[in-house]
Amino acid sequence: MNKKVDFPQDALPLSDELLNRVRGFESKELYWLSGYCSGLADAKLGGVIVGENLPQAVASSAVTLKTVVLYASQSGNAEQLAGQLHQSLTQKGLQADLASTAEFKANKLKEQQVILMVASTHGEGEPPDDAMDFHEFILGKRAPKLSDVKHAVLSLGDSSYEFFCQTGKDFDQAFTKLGSSALIERLDCDLDYEQAAADWIAKVVDKIAELSGSQAASTAAEVPASLAKVGAYSKEKPFTATILENQKITGRGSVKNIHHIEISLEGSGISYQPGDSLGVWAKNNVDLVTEIIQLSGLQGDEPVVVKDANRTLREALTENLEVTLLNKTLISEYVELVGDETLKKQLKEIALDNFSDFINNHQLVDLLVLAPVKFDAQQLVDLLKPIKPRMYSIASSLEANPEEVHLTVALAESINAGGTRKGAASQFLLETLQEDDEVLVFVDANKHFKLPENNKPIIMIGPGTGIAPFRAFLQQRQEESATGKNWLFFGNPNFNTDFLYQTEWQGMLKEGVLNEISLAFSRDQENKIYVQDKLLENAETVWRWISEEQAAIYVCGDMSRMAKDVEQALLTIIQKQGNRSEDDAKAFLKQLKQDKKYQRDVY
Repeated sequence: MNKKVDFPQDALPLSDELLNRVRGFESKELYWLSGYCSGLADAKLGGVIVGENLPQAVASSAVTLKTVVLYASQSGNAEQLAGQLHQSLTQKGLQADLASTAEFKANKLKEQQVILMVASTHGEGEPPDDAMDFHEFILGKRAPKLSDVKHAVLSLGDSSYEFFCQTGKDFDQAFTKLGSSALIERLDCDLDYEQAAADWIAKVVDKIAELSGSQAASTAAEVPASLAKVGAYSKEKPFTATILENQKITGRGSVKNIHHIEISLEGSGISYQPGDSLGVWAKNNVDLVTEIIQLSGLQGDEPVVVKDANRTLREALTENLEVTLLNKTLISEYVELVGDETLKKQLKEIALDNFSDFINNHQLVDLLVLAPVKFDAQQLVDLLKPIKPRMYSIASSLEANPEEVHLTVALAESINAGGTRKGAASQFLLETLQEDDEVLVFVDANKHFKLPENNKPIIMIGPGTGIAPFRAFLQQRQEESATGKNWLFFGNPNFNTDFLYQTEWQGMLKEGVLNEISLAFSRDQENKIYVQDKLLENAETVWRWISEEQAAIYVCGDMSRMAKDVEQALLTIIQKQGNRSEDDAKAFLKQLKQDKKYQRDVY
C-alpha cells in the first residue's frame, strides 16, 4: 500500500503549485525528469552553462526507459537475434523485457517507451505462425495509440520471394501509423544477415543509451559473442559429412524424382531431434556455371574478390554465389545494364512486371539469354548475392540411426523456353553426390515443430516430401515404446510409383506403432483426391481424436496451397463436428496453435 509522506513545508524547495504539477506526471515522465534534474544539477554545480546542448550535459545520469524486445520467429533466427539484442542491452546496463509476439499482450504496447521488433517473413509475405494473431491485432482497429513511443524494426527475409521482409515492413508501418516514431531506420536483411544484424544491434544499443543518458553508448559495431549458434558446428562452421546412401525412391514413370539420402555424422558429436532441419551447403552445377561464363563473354579464370577472399570467377560461381535464385534487386540492376533500349523494355515487362511468375521458372542464365550483357568478371560477381544453404526436414531419429541423418529430397525443376531449370541444392544432392562423397551440413533446431511431451496422440499430415519429419517422429516413438496413438495422412500422384517408404509404414502398422494411415493418390482416379479430402472423409474420427483424445496436429509441406487447404478442412471439421460457428471454429484452432497442438513446418 502506498503511503503519503509529508515533509516539513520549509524543507520543500518547490512551490505548492509546482509540486502538485509534478505529482500529476505519469511514471515514465517522472523517471525521465529524475535523470534530467540530476544531470542539470550536476551541470550547474560544475559551472557548465546549460542550454541547447543539454543532452550532452546530462549524459552522466541514466534514465530507465520502459523497453521491450519482441520477436516474430518461424525457424528461430529472429528469436536468436532478439536474444542477442536483449543481451547486448543488459550488458550495457540498459533494462528491457524480452518476449515472443505469441506471448506478449499487444494491448500493453502503449505502456512501453521503446519497442524493438525482430521479425521474419514466412513464405509469400506472411508472418510466422506464432505472430499471426499479434500481426492481425496491430494492423487492426483495436491496436493502441503509440504516441510518445519510439520503435526500431529488424526484418529478416529472402529476396528471392516477391514480398521480401514484408512482415517487418508491416510492423514498422503499423507502429508509425499508431503514432510511434522510428528510433533508427528499419533494416531489411537477406539470408546473409549476420554482420548487418550485428551492426543494427549496436546502433540500437547506442541510441537507447543516448536517450537514457547512460554512459554505455559506444559507436563501435560489436558482433555479439553469441551470434553463432551454440555447438561445435553451425551455418558459419559446417561439418564435412559423408554420403552413405543416395537412392531414388520413386518408381519408373513417376512425375517426381525423389531420393532417400543417408549422411554420416560420425565423429561430429552433432545431435538433433525429430522436427529439426538439416542445412546443406550446395555447389552449383558445373555445366550451368560454364554456360553462364560463356554467355557473359568471360573465360572463367579471371581473378575476383568475394567477401575479401580471392577466387577465380569459376570458383566463385560454383561455390560462393547464388545463380539459380533470382530476386527483384538483381533483375532491376541487370535491366539497367542492358544497352539496347528495346531489349531493356522487353526484359522489364517480362521479368519485373510479372516478377512472381518469372522467378519461379527462370534463373540468371535466362537473363543472359533474353537480353545479353557483356560483363567484366568482378561486375558479374558484384551483381550476385552469396549462395545460401538449403534447409531440409530431417527424416530420421538419431536414437534409431546413431551418427546418421536422413533426408527425403525431391528434384526441383521447371521448364521454360530456354530448357529445363533445376534447383541448385536438389540437383547437387540427387545428381552430383554419390556414395562416399562429402557435403557440408549443419543442424537447424526447430522448437516450434516437436513431438508432444505428454505422449498424446498425434495426427501427421505430410504429402510428398512433407512425409520426412513424420518418418522421424514415428522412428522416435518406436524407439521410446511410446503409447500415444499415431495417424498418418500421406498423398502423392500415384500409388504404384510414389508411395514413399511404403514397406516401412506397413511394418509400423503391423507392429502397432502406426495406428491409422490415410492415403490420397491424386492421379489414380478421374477426380483428384488430396490429403485435405481424406481429412474431411474421416471428419468424425479426426474430431474425436482432437476433442476427446487431445491429439496434436502436425502439417508439413507446401505452404501456398496444401497447408492452406488443410487448414480450411480442419476449420470445416471443427465447425461441423463440433457444432461451432465459423468464428468459434477459428478461435478453437487458434487455441490449438497457442497450446502447441497445431504445429506446421511449411515452405
